[in-house]
Amino acid sequence: MSKIPDPPKGLRIEGDSKTPEVVSTANFPKIGDIVTTEQALALCRDFGLEYLAERIECDPDGYKEWKFDGCSGLPDEMLGLFTGCDWKDITFKCCLPHDLGYGYGELGNEDERKEVDTRFYNDLINKAGMDEWRAAAFFAGVRVGGHEIFGLSFSWGFAHKK
Repeated sequence: MSKIPDPPKGLRIEGDSKTPEVVSTANFPKIGDIVTTEQALALCRDFGLEYLAERIECDPDGYKEWKFDGCSGLPDEMLGLFTGCDWKDITFKCCLPHDLGYGYGELGNEDERKEVDTRFYNDLINKAGMDEWRAAAFFAGVRVGGHEIFGLSFSWGFAHKK
């Protein structure tokens, strides 16, 4: 039997050799926690969002702390009932990296925003096990409700000091 390779930094392998699962060792914020720029930088690295980590490192004083609200606008614990998925998978494997993309996304860059939203859609299907049609509903929600022009706590660029 072949040895399972060591996972990348920030990840660990759980389970047995027949059904290994790679999970993050990141210290995820709890819903309601304040996320500092330093914590966001570490989370970006853990999620493999190096382009965001580099952006933060170039101007760490250009960003502010923010409150992690889970899946913005939705009661996280209820997500399992609506979707048939584990709400923690949705919140921490999908919504948290999406929030990082939104918080540290380049202001005015709609192409980047669409890439972040598309990654969110794919994460919902591949990491949380959501049906495509439900993931499409989430995708539509973030495309409409997450636009920078709204200036809400979850709008594109929310972690930027403006």
